[in-house]
Amino acid sequence: MERTKTPVLQHSSTPCAWHDENVTKNPMMSLCYRNSETFELASHYFDYLAKCFPVMCASDEFHFLPRAERAGQYYDRIDNLDADAINECLFNLKELRDKFDRLARHENDFEKLTDLELLKANVAGILIELKMKQSWRNNPLLYLKIAFIGLDHALTKPASSPAERTERAFARLRAIPRLLQQAIDNIDSVPKTYYQAALAMLSDCKSYLTEISKSFASASSGHITEGLENAWSALDAFDKFMRTLSPVPDQQFVVPALEATLKDHFLSVRSLPEVFQIAVEEWQENLEQLKKLQANIDPGKSWRELYHAYCPSDIEKTDTISLYQREIERLACFFRKHGFREVDSSSSLELCETPTYLRSVRSSASFSAASGADVGEKDLFYITTRLPQQGGKEAGDLLKKRLHREYKFLAAHETFPGHHLLDSVRRRLQNRVRRQIESPLFYEGWAYYAESLLTEYGYVNSPIENLVDCKRRLWRAARCQIDVGLTTGILAREDAMRLLTTAGFTPEEADSQIDRFRLNPGYQLCYSLGRYEIMKLRETYGIRMGRDQFHRQLLEGGELPFHLIEKRFEAMKPSDV
Repeated sequence: MERTKTPVLQHSSTPCAWHDENVTKNPMMSLCYRNSETFELASHYFDYLAKCFPVMCASDEFHFLPRAERAGQYYDRIDNLDADAINECLFNLKELRDKFDRLARHENDFEKLTDLELLKANVAGILIELKMKQSWRNNPLLYLKIAFIGLDHALTKPASSPAERTERAFARLRAIPRLLQQAIDNIDSVPKTYYQAALAMLSDCKSYLTEISKSFASASSGHITEGLENAWSALDAFDKFMRTLSPVPDQQFVVPALEATLKDHFLSVRSLPEVFQIAVEEWQENLEQLKKLQANIDPGKSWRELYHAYCPSDIEKTDTISLYQREIERLACFFRKHGFREVDSSSSLELCETPTYLRSVRSSASFSAASGADVGEKDLFYITTRLPQQGGKEAGDLLKKRLHREYKFLAAHETFPGHHLLDSVRRRLQNRVRRQIESPLFYEGWAYYAESLLTEYGYVNSPIENLVDCKRRLWRAARCQIDVGLTTGILAREDAMRLLTTAGFTPEEADSQIDRFRLNPGYQLCYSLGRYEIMKLRETYGIRMGRDQFHRQLLEGGELPFHLIEKRFEAMKPSDV
C-alpha cells in the first residue's frame, strides 16, 4: 500500500519528566514497585490480553482494550474470537478484576492505588464490550477490522527483514479463513447499520487484497499466492453468509450500557443528567456565538450559508494531502514556540490516504497511533480523499470542501496539539500501567480541548474561522445530548433529529448518525464531557501552575479519571510545579 509521506518532524528525545513520584525520587522505591504484586499482576494482565487479542491490542481502533506492548511480538498471530475462548477470557478477566480490587483495598500509596483503579476500569470496559454488548455476536465489522488491520500491521510494522515481513503476512493471511468462520458461527443477527457498513467494507477488503497482491506479484514464494487465494475465498463465503441474513432495526440492539460505561469504565463522578446539562449549556453558548458571528460577517446570510460558502483555498488547484502536510508543520512549529516543548514528541508522523479497507468505516480525517512496541514506528494521520465508488462524485466534492474548510481544526485535533501529541507522551511514560492504558474520555476530551487552543493562542483569529470552530462545537454538543438523552429518555428521536439538522446536517445524515451513536453508547459524550473536565481543572489549577505547566502536568500524569487528576494536583507541592 502506497503512503504519502510527510517530512519527519524533529523533536526532542528526552523522556517525559513525570512518572510515579516515588519511583522518580527514590531508586530503592523504584525497585520495590517493580517487584511488587501490583506490578507483577499488571504485567500478567497486559501480556495475557496481548496473546488473546494481538491485533486489537496493537490498534487504537478498539478503544475498550489496552495498548498492550507485547502485542508487537505477535504480528504473525490473529485474535481468537471462538465463543469458548471468549467465555474463558471473560472468566479470567473477572478473576483479575477481583485481584486488582483486593490489592486496592489494602493499598495506601496514592499513585499505586491510581494504577489499580485504572486497571479495574480497563477490565470493566472489556467486560462491557464482550459480555454486556456482545459485539462479537452481532457486529461483522469487528471481524473484518481484525482481519485486515492485522494484515496491514503484518505488512507495514517494523520488521528485522523483508523475509520476516513476508512470513508474518502469510501467517495472518492463513488465519483469516478461521477468523471469518468464527464470525459465521457466532453471528445470528445484525443491526441494520452494521449490516450496511459490513457489506461496504467487504467490497473494500476485496479491493485491498487486489492492491497488495500486486506487491507480491514478483515474489517467487507460492505460499503467499495460496494465502491470498484462501483469504479471497473466505471473504466470498462471508459475503454469501451476510446476504442470507435479514438486518434487524438498530433499536433492538441498544444495550443499557451507558451508565456502566460512564461510571465503571470512564470512572466519571458525573451523573447522566449532569452530563446532559453540560452539553445543553455548550449547545446554547455556541448557538448564540454563531448568531453573533453571522451578524458580524454578513447579516443577509444564515450562519449555515456562510459556513458552506467558505473555502480557505482554491479547491480545484490545492491538493488535500499537501494542504494538510503544510498545516501539520505549521502547527508543530507554532506550538513548540508556545509552551509545548516540555511534552514534545520524539516519534515521527506520517500523513497518508486512509487504507482502502477502512475507507467505508473511518471518518474522513482520523488518527492511528503507533502500538508502542518499536521506537521507529510511525503515527499515522489518515485522510480520505477518494470515496468508495458507491459514494458518487457529489459526495466526493462535498467531502473535499469540508476537509478544506475545517483543515486547521481537523489537523490540530488529530495531530498537534491533539491526538499525536497525547499518544506520543503516553508511550514515553515510565509508569507501565499508564503507558498502556488509554481513556476515551480523556483521549477525545483532550483532542477537542486542543482545537480550542487555536483560538486562545491566536493561531486562528478571523471571524469566519471562528464560525467554523463554533459549528464544530455545536455538533459535539448535539452528539453528547443525543448519546445521553436517547438512553435516559430525556430526548425523543425527533428531538435528536432536530439537534443534528440545526447543526447543519441533512435529515438523511442525521438519521444515520443517530443509529450509529446508539449502537456504541458512551463514546459520543467523551468529546464534550472530556473538554469540560479539562477546562474545570484549568480554572482551578491553571492560575497556580501557569498554563504551560498545567498542560505538562496534565499530559504526563497519564490518561487518568478527572477526579484522580484533581487529587494529584491537590497533593502537589509548590516545588513540584
